[in-house]
Amino acid sequence: MSNADKSSEVSIIGGGFAGLAAAQRLLHAGVKFRIFEKRPFFGGRAYSFQESKTGETVDNGQHLMMGAYHETLQFFKELGTDSLLHQQDNLEITFAQSNDNFFSMSCPKLPAPLHLAWGLYKFKGLSWQDKVAMNRLVKFCKKTKDNDISLHKQSVEDLFKKTQQTPQSIRVFWEPVGLATLNEPMEQASAALFVEVIKRALLSKRKDSQIITPQVGFNELYCDPLKEKLLQADVPLHFQTQVEEIKKSGSSWLIRTHEGEEYLSEKIIFAIPPPALKKILKNSETKLKDKLNYMDQIQAAPIVSINLWYENFNPPQSFVGFINSPIHWLFNKSKIYPNKKANYISLVISGAYSLAVMEKNTLVQLAEQELKRFYPEIESHRLLHSQVIKEYWATFGARPGEHQYRPHCKQDIEGIYFAGDWTNTGLPSTIESAVLSGHRAVDYILKESA
Repeated sequence: MSNADKSSEVSIIGGGFAGLAAAQRLLHAGVKFRIFEKRPFFGGRAYSFQESKTGETVDNGQHLMMGAYHETLQFFKELGTDSLLHQQDNLEITFAQSNDNFFSMSCPKLPAPLHLAWGLYKFKGLSWQDKVAMNRLVKFCKKTKDNDISLHKQSVEDLFKKTQQTPQSIRVFWEPVGLATLNEPMEQASAALFVEVIKRALLSKRKDSQIITPQVGFNELYCDPLKEKLLQADVPLHFQTQVEEIKKSGSSWLIRTHEGEEYLSEKIIFAIPPPALKKILKNSETKLKDKLNYMDQIQAAPIVSINLWYENFNPPQSFVGFINSPIHWLFNKSKIYPNKKANYISLVISGAYSLAVMEKNTLVQLAEQELKRFYPEIESHRLLHSQVIKEYWATFGARPGEHQYRPHCKQDIEGIYFAGDWTNTGLPSTIESAVLSGHRAVDYILKESA
């Protein structure tokens, strides 16, 4: 490879949602760039694989999206895979408190927030007192100004007390929603991020509240199609390549990999999570090392997924939120993947600090025990296979004060940009946050180059 072949306008380090969102936007803008990815495949913290024993497609964790994911939906539309998404006609979520107590919040086709008001009014899981309390919180969120600094100092539990939420409204609705979106227990989750979720997902347009599920694995949804698109455009893709150091070289940046290869780039988008970024910055120039001080304050939050293959067991729901259970959500993959062979259920535990350290067999036993509570008939169905996936750095810890440490996309060092769900997007650690950050990085680069 000649020296000219090793130069580019932009280098993207990391091939997850943030990096690939940036790549697609750069491609459309006609900018010369390359991607470094330490693994042999794209996906970051959202990828799929073929399970070795069953041959079925398994995601490394179940991801729900919403109509409020505007940047993400645009990303899929430009990629041409938006037809592989299923979007609800109206918001509907099913919860279960026991085997004989399943109930749904179903919102009608009314403008927001009337659709939510009617959905709560008809919600059988709550008393009238609970619904009045929930309305107080909704009104509070609606009146809250953007970037209210006081909320950044409060937990979601503080917010519940401030708006006088009832134990049942918290247990049956707010806590499941909060855990799913923030991946933190309510006593240590950021009130500011929780309010942002409510405003965007439930108090904006009716369509924004609709839940979206991918009907295929992440590889088929975006990793493989975008890889093919980039290869057709002759974009250099450096898989299984670990960037170890960057340093200034004239007006460009020199990137050195683990194999000793060196590349020149005018600009660099770091689209990797803090642990991986810190390893590179430690070996790099002093100005970059200074970024380590606040990055140490960004904590990780784990998610555990337990995938179970039963003989002839197929729950009627696509997904269910479990109330008063260490298992938070059940996803029926045979219904979520309608055109694919998938015969398993995926159980998800958010904010799984204590459970992530448990042995696989213990977690499977816990899952079986909880399933018997909600589906007693499962006792007559044999468990054929099980798999446990632990993502220790699934998201950043969405805690009060976290905004102080989340870096802005554009850094104060020329040619350096940060992207990822953990950067300062104003959103929780979601796919939307990741895609938004990648788009922002490229928007800055294009604006500066204009």
